[in-house]
Amino acid sequence: MKDQSINYRIVKAQKRVEEIKGFYSHLVSTFLILPFIVFVNLYTFPDYHWFWFAVGGWAVGLVIHAINVFFISQISMGEDWKNKKMQSYMNEEEILPEKYLNEIYYMEAKKKVKEIKGFYAHLFVSLVAIPIIIYVNLTYVPEFKFFWLAVGGITISILMHWLGIYGFEAFGLGRSWEREKIKQFIQ
Repeated sequence: MKDQSINYRIVKAQKRVEEIKGFYSHLVSTFLILPFIVFVNLYTFPDYHWFWFAVGGWAVGLVIHAINVFFISQISMGEDWKNKKMQSYMNEEEILPEKYLNEIYYMEAKKKVKEIKGFYAHLFVSLVAIPIIIYVNLTYVPEFKFFWLAVGGITISILMHWLGIYGFEAFGLGRSWEREKIKQFIQ
C-alpha cells in the first residue's frame, strides 16, 4: 500500500511539472511570436497598429495560464476535489487513486504518442504548404514577397511544437529539471 501511495504522489508530481512546463513554453512562445506579429503589422500596414489586439489577447491568455498553474491548481479544487466528486458520483465508499495507476500510466503514454504524431503531422503539412505558399506568392504577387512572413511563422510554430514535445533541455527545463521538480513536489 505504501508503494502505491508513493507511486500516486509521483504521478501527481509529474502532472504538476507538466503544468509548469506548459506555462513556460507559453511564456517562451510569447517572446518569439509577438515580436513577429508586430513586425508583420508594421511592415505591411504601418498606419494601422492592429498588433495591439494580438498583444492584449496574448497577455490575457498568459495571465490566465499563470493564474491557473501557480494559484488555482494550488487550492483545494485540485486532485482531492476531483476524487471526492468522483466518489460522490460513483457511490463508492472510497476511491483509491492507487488502484488506477496502471491506467494513468497508459493514458499518459498514449497522450505522449498522440502528441508526437501530431508534431509529425504538423511538420508534414508545413513542408507541403510552404512550397505552395511560395508558388502562389511568386505567381500572383511577385512584387511583394509575403511568403517570407508565412515561412517565418510556420517555422516558429514548428519550433515551438518541437520544444513542447521533446522538452527544453537547452533552456534548463528538460528531463533533469523535471526529475528535480518531481522530487520537490513529492516531498
